[in-house]
Amino acid sequence: MIKSPIIIVGCARSGTTLLYNILSEVDSLWSIGVESKTIVERFHHPSLKNWESGELSAEDLTVESREYMLGAFESEAAPGVYWRRVNRFRARMNRSAWYAAIKRRGRSRATGSGVSSGLPGGGLALFRAYAQVRYGLARRLSSFRKPIRLLDKSPEHCLRLPFMAALFPDASMIFVIRDGRANVHSLMEGWRQPHLFAGYDTPVPVSSPGQSRGRWAFTLIPGWQDLVDRPLEEICAHQWVISNEAILNYTATAQARPVLIVRYEELIADSDAVLERIARFLDLVPRDIPAYGRPLPEINVVSQPGAEKWRREADAMARAMPILRPMMERLGYDPDDWP
Repeated sequence: MIKSPIIIVGCARSGTTLLYNILSEVDSLWSIGVESKTIVERFHHPSLKNWESGELSAEDLTVESREYMLGAFESEAAPGVYWRRVNRFRARMNRSAWYAAIKRRGRSRATGSGVSSGLPGGGLALFRAYAQVRYGLARRLSSFRKPIRLLDKSPEHCLRLPFMAALFPDASMIFVIRDGRANVHSLMEGWRQPHLFAGYDTPVPVSSPGQSRGRWAFTLIPGWQDLVDRPLEEICAHQWVISNEAILNYTATAQARPVLIVRYEELIADSDAVLERIARFLDLVPRDIPAYGRPLPEINVVSQPGAEKWRREADAMARAMPILRPMMERLGYDPDDWP
């Protein structure tokens, strides 16, 4: 049984993975170690709705898919103490030169890079497989199964909050927001990494200049078919706007679950203050969060961190600003803060 789950939502590359990894180490929280996209799309893949988009409503949830997803989450989840050990091991690996070289090669388009890029993911798959045996099997065999508090996240949830609320009617949600320019720049970097981020092999190939993968990356937003040949910054700008707009629209409904907004920039600049807010929201104490009072981990780094990396592509950002400006203002960012 899953009780009082926590769902982290936000546009892809907004900082949701960082927060997920931080909270996954809380002893009282259980998580599956990866985004839940595969679990959700087992019965609800966009192809089953004629590739309209990745959007799902409460009405899309069926008895069969509910039973499958709840069972999958329970059988694949492990407690924070387990993921804390896994994260420590992976952090040590990331500091080793040979492992870093493997990951860099995996992110390239060179021949053979697909094999090497599978090694880091394969390592995580082994940890997840062990967790299913160690915790999932034990729970299934136990005569007394104590409820678990699940922690879940996936950027696709931006378009699926009514669906996720129907699946978890007692959920709490954390909404991560990020400056549109920085977020779009990070999305663009991800689009350019053929082996690093998952996507969709859409029936209409992506021909946008600035990418070479030919398939859609990140969240499959409504109207994607009209964007496949548009400049990359335009695609990413629409992904950012539509993802955030969908969450804001959900939070304005009477049926919305409790939502806490977390600004990525504040999480980086003053992590302890933000973690204190999160702890209060989740009925935890700050010391329940192992990252409290410690440096934050590096997660899914494509290029060296920097609050204003987007300025490297200022021309592209300027072209995207007419799309970004209204949502940036709505989220409290200053679109006129230029160099």
